[in-house]
Amino acid sequence: MKALSVFVYRNSCLGDCTNGGISAKHDRLLVLCKDGNVTIDEENPPENLVKLVHRVIGRDVYHLEPVAPAAGVGWMAGGNYAGTSDSLFSEMTGIYGAISIHDRDEDQETYDILSR
Repeated sequence: MKALSVFVYRNSCLGDCTNGGISAKHDRLLVLCKDGNVTIDEENPPENLVKLVHRVIGRDVYHLEPVAPAAGVGWMAGGNYAGTSDSLFSEMTGIYGAISIHDRDEDQETYDILSR
C-alpha cells in the first residue's frame, strides 16, 4: 500500500477546533495513493493515514478524512487544511492548493448541542 505525504496547515489563533483530531497531533498526513512516495504497512497502518473523499455538490469537492473509523457521529471539518507542492496531489484533486481535513468527531450529545 502506498501513500503521499502532505503538510497540515492550521490557524494558530483559533486553537484546536478538531476536538483532538489527527491534524492537531501531526504536521504531516499520509494520503492513500497508488503512486505515493511512502510505503504503508497494511497490518499496522499509522494514525495519520487518511483517504481522499470526492463528492459532487454542484461541482467536484474533495476533502481528506482518517482511514480509521470515527468513534462518534462521523468525520466533519475541524478547520485545518492539507496540501503539498507534489503534482500528484493536484492531479488527484484537480486543484492546486490545500483541501479541508475532516478529522473532527463528536459524540451524539455534543453534536446535538452544537447543531442547534
